[in-house]
Amino acid sequence: MDPHPGDLAIGPVPDGHRYFRRSLPLAHAFTPGDPAADRAFERARAMLRAWGPQIGAGMRVEVASASASGSPDALLPAPEAGLEVRVTARLAGIVPVPAPVRIIAADFDEADWAGFAYEALPGHPETGREAFYVTRTDGLVEFTVTAFSKPATWYSRLGGPITRIVQNRYTNKYLLAMAIQPR
Repeated sequence: MDPHPGDLAIGPVPDGHRYFRRSLPLAHAFTPGDPAADRAFERARAMLRAWGPQIGAGMRVEVASASASGSPDALLPAPEAGLEVRVTARLAGIVPVPAPVRIIAADFDEADWAGFAYEALPGHPETGREAFYVTRTDGLVEFTVTAFSKPATWYSRLGGPITRIVQNRYTNKYLLAMAIQPR
């Protein structure tokens, strides 16, 4: 079996990092050539280009790098290699937690998979990488989140198991955001 595109995008897992991969089926064709699976795949691809998992999880995504021109009111560009953004989550719906990241892979032109991956930059609560990919195989359309990480700040280290709970919660939100739209 070929490696998953998300695993290829994030690369090898360094020692001391926690790895996970979680997937959710978005559509399944019961007959060959069912156009519903193709529509689900194309919708999921479009959502990934528009930062659907992050925005759907309630995060704010802002361009942070000089490589993306435009005013703060400009449309958010699609993920592309080298683009730096700041993803901000809210802990308990109140406390903003900014997380700067750089896109390390953006694959939107493949026939049967699409997605992107980013790596944490200094100031992110974790070190590591995370990938968001949709794949289409034998009529099955599936969204997958793949990541490896370890705490980078005093508060994420101090959080211990709570930090993992927060990570799992946001992974669930990513999956749910993608599951709601592509059908």
